[in-house]
Amino acid sequence: MTHAPAFAENSSSRESVHARPSRVVTGAGGAGHQPCILFADVAGGVRLAAKLGDAEAGYAVERCLNRMSRCAEAYATSGIEVRPDVLVARFADADAALYAAREMRERVRALPPMSGIKLVLRAGLVLESEAPDDLKGAETLASRLAVGHNPDTVSVSEAFSEALSPAMRKLLSSMVQANDQLPFQVLELGEATPPSPVELRHASVRPKAQMKVSFQGRSWTVDASSPTLLFGRETGNDIVVVDPRVSRQHARIELRNGLFYLTDSSTNGTYLLEEGAAEHCIKRDDFILGEKGYIGCGFSVADNMSGAVAFALG
Repeated sequence: MTHAPAFAENSSSRESVHARPSRVVTGAGGAGHQPCILFADVAGGVRLAAKLGDAEAGYAVERCLNRMSRCAEAYATSGIEVRPDVLVARFADADAALYAAREMRERVRALPPMSGIKLVLRAGLVLESEAPDDLKGAETLASRLAVGHNPDTVSVSEAFSEALSPAMRKLLSSMVQANDQLPFQVLELGEATPPSPVELRHASVRPKAQMKVSFQGRSWTVDASSPTLLFGRETGNDIVVVDPRVSRQHARIELRNGLFYLTDSSTNGTYLLEEGAAEHCIKRDDFILGEKGYIGCGFSVADNMSGAVAFALG
C-alpha cells in the first residue's frame, strides 16, 4: 500500500489536530531535542472489510485511530494528521514519540477482535533531519519503516535510537534486517515496561549544588544551607507575589538529594516554562526542575512574563 505524505500541501486528510500537551516527558537523549515523525498504520482493515463490509470495518479502524490520536496528544505532539487508516504525528523529541508509539500499540492491542479478526498497529519513527529540507521525505521514510515490517511492530531508524535517552534506548531490540527501500539500520521496540516520566526526568537531570532564583530585581540562592524557598501571597514567604490568583502559601522550591523540586500547594496551580519545553501546569504535585526557566504562580508565564519567578541551576 502506498501512502501520500500527510503533511503535503492540500492534503486530503480527514482530520487535523494541533494538540495542547497534557503529559510532559523530558529525557536526555544522545543528541538533545530533535524533531521526529511517527507514521502509524492500522493493519487488518482490508480483511475485516471483506468479512463484515466497509461500514463495520471503517468503524473499527476509526476506533483504533481515535485511541492513537489521544496517545499522540497526551505526549505533546506538535501536529497530528489522520487519514482513513493512517496517523502521522510530529514530536519535538524522540522520547515523547516512542512513549506515544508504545501506548498506541498497547491501546490498539486492548481492543477485542471482530469476527475473529484482530486489528493491530504498525509504526515507524525517524528524525526529521534524516531527510534534510524535506518533511515529506522524512514521512516517506517513516511509512516505509511501518509497512515494511510485521504488523504489531514499532520500528525506528538507527539515528532515531541515538536521539533517545539511555533509559528509553534500552527498550529497543537489536538491529533487524532493513529492506532495500531503507538507507539505514532498523531497531524494534520490545515488550519491556518503559520508565515513568518522573523516573526518566530524574535520570536526565544532573545533581547541582545550588539554584539561583530571581524575582523583580531581587535574588535568592537555594543550596544545602538554605534548602527551601517559599513563595506566595502572604508576607511570610521568601518571595511575595501580589496577585489575586496567587494562594497565600502557593509553592516552594526545595533541594532534595541533589535535585531541585518545585512543589505546588495552591488553588490555581503553578505554571512552569523551561528552556526547550512547552509550558505546563503543576497542581498539588511536585516536579524536578531542569537547567533554567520561569515559574508563574496561578497564571501562565507566557501571559505575564514580568510577574514570573526566574530560576537557573548554578
